Amino acid sequence: MTVSVLITSEFALSPALEAQWLASLPLPRRMQIGAWPDAQARHRSLVGSRLLDHGLRRLGYGDDALATLRYATNSRPTLALPVSFSLSHCDGRIVCALSTQGAVGIDVEALGGLIAGDFHLYLSAAERAWAGRSTRRFYSVWTRKEAVAKAASQRGLRDVARVDTTHGENLAAFAGKLWHTASVPVGRRHVAHLALAEVPRQLSFHRVARSAFERDTALTFSGTVR
Repeated sequence: MTVSVLITSEFALSPALEAQWLASLPLPRRMQIGAWPDAQARHRSLVGSRLLDHGLRRLGYGDDALATLRYATNSRPTLALPVSFSLSHCDGRIVCALSTQGAVGIDVEALGGLIAGDFHLYLSAAERAWAGRSTRRFYSVWTRKEAVAKAASQRGLRDVARVDTTHGENLAAFAGKLWHTASVPVGRRHVAHLALAEVPRQLSFHRVARSAFERDTALTFSGTVR
């Protein structure tokens, strides 16, 4: 299994760039995002889509790869390609994981003031004991649990409590199956983890600058004109 993780910083879009990036998405998703009144939410989602597009280009897919996105009701989005993906964003960071074999999940969180004791419904007694009053340990547990829930389940947050991270530093259990987890290098002010069904043959991390997205966009739309 080859897995790549793309990481970028959050940034605001100009109206023109927002319109261009919306136009690259399937119509139902375009209409959904376009109706959101929160500009930051729209921009984060669109940057995530471009991060996915950039990752697909790295795998050799063409300009129209995003057109294969499918958004089923009560299910995570999928591609009509032999690639699984997962997206996550928070204040300051947006990440995308792509896998050419098997499910993948990723979660990123900005390091804040939350502690494990605030989350009795989602963390087990053993997980709360390990995290103690350390905010970084809490976010480490949380991002591992959410990454596994995103990879293994269609129910998202509703299944976070069922993920058990006490099987080891890089293992977590869900529904009788062990998942491999790995820390993602997103900077000291953020915490992120990746979840995979098996140990990948190759795992790579890539920082993507805003200029790379703008270059991809220029190539796509110049190709459309021709």
